Amino acid sequence: MIIKWLKSLVQSHLFLTISTFFFSIGLLNRNESSILFSVALLLAVFGVYNWNRLNKLKKNQLPTEVRLWYEKYSVVLHSSAFLCISISALIYFYVLIQMPFSLLMLGVTGLLTVLYIFTIKQVNLRQIPGTKALWISIVWTIMAVVIPKLTQDSFSWLDLHYFILFYALTIPGDMRDMELDNPEMKTIPQQIGNRKSKFLFYFLLVLFLMINNLVEGRSLIEIIPVFLFSLILFAKRFSLRYALMDGILLIFGISSLFEW
Repeated sequence: MIIKWLKSLVQSHLFLTISTFFFSIGLLNRNESSILFSVALLLAVFGVYNWNRLNKLKKNQLPTEVRLWYEKYSVVLHSSAFLCISISALIYFYVLIQMPFSLLMLGVTGLLTVLYIFTIKQVNLRQIPGTKALWISIVWTIMAVVIPKLTQDSFSWLDLHYFILFYALTIPGDMRDMELDNPEMKTIPQQIGNRKSKFLFYFLLVLFLMINNLVEGRSLIEIIPVFLFSLILFAKRFSLRYALMDGILLIFGISSLFEW
């Protein structure tokens, strides 16, 4: 029963959505705008990720179990994804309307997202060899870190080290999708295999945690749970272990909240 419930959370991207919300709240200063940004990001993640899956469903690019689940709930997910993206866009415009540079960055990330999910005039960023993880990490860094911190006048170029975390988190997903992704995409696992990809994931995670400790002064008590969580998941051989790696965002966010 628990596994079935957990699968639904993962397949609907609700687990990633919840993890994203806590990560955002923990990262940003506690004020009205941080709540708005976190809610907008939460809605955007749920909407965009499900829209991407629904697009893959149309192209018959989903594994059997996921495809059956999305076929069952496709009507609800189409409506909820569209609604979430629309509300998220309204919140962002409300917060950023007097900040043209941040609004421009929002537009650029929106365009990158559309070009990643859909093929427009034979352009699809996801299909450019070796760049899948790059586009995802750029969009996450801008949306989750750069735009909110610019708006709060707390942005520092050192904040870009979060790109390392987001890039690392793309690796388990690409390991899961290695057999489904077109070989011409040349994702990291396709090029170096799952074993070396796992080592690269840990290297990037440790690098991020070390830089984060120096930049934000985090204690080892906050860092250790993140690392142990990833070790436990990789040690367990069950189908959800790669998707549950997004829980690192949840743990990171909660540890930041306790720091307050």
